[in-house]
Amino acid sequence: MNHSEKIKNLLDENAGILTTSLVRENDIPTVYLTRLTREGKLKRVERGIYISRDGIYDELFIFQTKYPRVIFSYETALYILNLSDKIPAEINVTVNYNYKFNKRPQNTRIYYVSNEILNLGLIERENNLGKLVRLYSAERVLCDFIKNRSDMDPEIYIKLVKTYPKYPDRDIHELFNIAQKMDIIQEVQEIMELVYE
Repeated sequence: MNHSEKIKNLLDENAGILTTSLVRENDIPTVYLTRLTREGKLKRVERGIYISRDGIYDELFIFQTKYPRVIFSYETALYILNLSDKIPAEINVTVNYNYKFNKRPQNTRIYYVSNEILNLGLIERENNLGKLVRLYSAERVLCDFIKNRSDMDPEIYIKLVKTYPKYPDRDIHELFNIAQKMDIIQEVQEIMELVYE
């Protein structure tokens, strides 16, 4: 199999998106990316990220490809989980306190947390374009909203609290487990008692 065929297979396997690192991992000289871009078969969308001519630009997948340590959270996670039909005005992500962006991404709200709670409720899910992304579960998002209630959009907060009990993938045990580790068990119990009355 020649390098062009390998690239075609990689594009098929990765929903039309390629990264320079993926090409290198497969022992393909990166000059092929330049050639295919010149020929119009690939389009460079970010430094080190390419999309096929027929590929669909997926902002969230590309964002997470560019910043692999970020976790989609808050309103962005709600949108991916179909718990909100409102397209977020900005991408909400959570990272560790020590994480430093070389260049802070535009149109992004960044939340910093300790390592102890960073991976609580972390899941992988297909976004609306069918690409796998890392995000927080509904339980973690609900806990984040409760913990930071005063900073949240009241309309989204109330809707989340009211719709969570009807969410088909809800996991009450996981909700209380996360709440306990985030030290907000009392607040979560009070809110859940009100909702389930």
